[in-house]
Amino acid sequence: MAELLAEGTTPLGRLHAGQTGVVDGIQGGRGIVRRLAAHGILPGTSLNVIANTLTGPIIVEVRGSRLALGRGEAMKIMVRSVPAGGKGPKG
Repeated sequence: MAELLAEGTTPLGRLHAGQTGVVDGIQGGRGIVRRLAAHGILPGTSLNVIANTLTGPIIVEVRGSRLALGRGEAMKIMVRSVPAGGKGPKG
């Protein structure tokens, strides 16, 4: 169920703490897409990276809540980086 994604997208797992991205798509099967949607992670949603170290989960803020994502999950979420101070469409 892979999607064609626009140029300029990067996996969420590559953003650094303090960066914001807007979800462009999710590269994965129905199970992960459904699980992420249940947490409010849908295309067009703005995500703020709270913590991203070399090991352990990636902590993001989405729709006012913090969520810990495994590194594998985060690498399947494709985002467009938002300039500092910018907000995505569905903040």
